Amino acid sequence: MSTHEDEKAFRILEQAVHKAQTSLELTKNFQPFLMLLNDVGEIELFENEVKDSTESYALLEDTLKARVKEEDVDVMVLAVDTLMPEKFVKDTPSSIRLHLEEKSQIDKKISARFLYVPYELCRIGDGELFVKLHAPIPVGFPAEYIVN
Repeated sequence: MSTHEDEKAFRILEQAVHKAQTSLELTKNFQPFLMLLNDVGEIELFENEVKDSTESYALLEDTLKARVKEEDVDVMVLAVDTLMPEKFVKDTPSSIRLHLEEKSQIDKKISARFLYVPYELCRIGDGELFVKLHAPIPVGFPAEYIVN
């Protein structure tokens, strides 16, 4: 993967983590959301008002499938507030899960990743709530959406 392709993925991942972190600090959770980097370099954000996380995620998947058919999706990130898989849980069970797929990885066997970013909600004294992020844990698998 080229440095340019890496930069595109890092850019959208950084924005997705920031959005999730900000929501967590305000409301202690966040609704699933979808971010797409299109072929012109613009990041598009998709959200919905559905409160049920599973239903909201399914609607975002439908949106993603429709957008991928337009063949202008370069990088996608589907984010959800979830628990860490048991084999990765240490002291922090909560995580931001980022499903990442990139057009530049389409020909690779392991072309998609879940990045689990463990987090803790913290407060010092009577101060404001803040989110402590831990090192992300990547899990690779074949792409589901951006495919040939």
